[in-house]
Amino acid sequence: MLEVSAYNFEGACFDLEQPSDRQIVGFILSQALYGEATGVYCGKSLYSAHSLEAARFYLKQARQELGHLEIFAEIFRTLELQPQKPHWIIRLLASHNNYYPLKVLMEHAIGEGMVLDIFKDVLLQTLPDADPRVPQIKRKLRVVCREEQEHVAWGEKETRRMLRAMPWLKTPYYGLVELQLLAIDALAHLLRRRSKTHPVLAHLPRFAAHIRARVRTQSHNLGIVPQKAPPFLKRMGAMLAGLLLYARSRFSPSRSILEKTYLRELGFEN
Repeated sequence: MLEVSAYNFEGACFDLEQPSDRQIVGFILSQALYGEATGVYCGKSLYSAHSLEAARFYLKQARQELGHLEIFAEIFRTLELQPQKPHWIIRLLASHNNYYPLKVLMEHAIGEGMVLDIFKDVLLQTLPDADPRVPQIKRKLRVVCREEQEHVAWGEKETRRMLRAMPWLKTPYYGLVELQLLAIDALAHLLRRRSKTHPVLAHLPRFAAHIRARVRTQSHNLGIVPQKAPPFLKRMGAMLAGLLLYARSRFSPSRSILEKTYLRELGFEN
């Protein structure tokens, strides 16, 4: 079942007849379109899938991401909007990572979780139902949200498995979560500057705080973020460790696993 919106925009909506609002909606949808385009790269993860279960998941996700790409293209055509170039923050957050332990955390558990926040809490609330084009758009978005929830659940499951296998990942994981939250703050500030009186954009500081709190709770439940905030120096150290691991991952080649494990997974070895 689709999770209900956790943040309340209190009825604030965009006006799709106003050029300024159409530009903002086009900007948000353009970032979503880019994210779905790069999401198709999950097919690349088939090579480094750690199990047959993972391989099945990535095969399914690649089909879903291709479908999402078409859905957002249809939304652009329905609203008669032209896609804009993705913001550099979105390009950074949506970049594919060949290092499997980072991929499952950054792309699936945290990254797609924040994408789900935008789809579920922003688009489903702030697109005006009074516009005859919107109800059909929202039906399509609910399909996307259900599938994104599956991707987040997979990321959380695999992140827990990575932490059990490699407990040392906890510190850089924590640092990377903090860095991703800083990127979200920067993006919210960018949109907020466009209008301090807009009924939707006026919610952005509180919405950004809501995302930070949700991600921290999610990360705490995953065993990454401590319940009590660590001292400043320890937090900076974790962020540095995260940056170093991320930098290393950019040069980490994909390594195949399945040819080493397929007999055991298929039940031919004890």
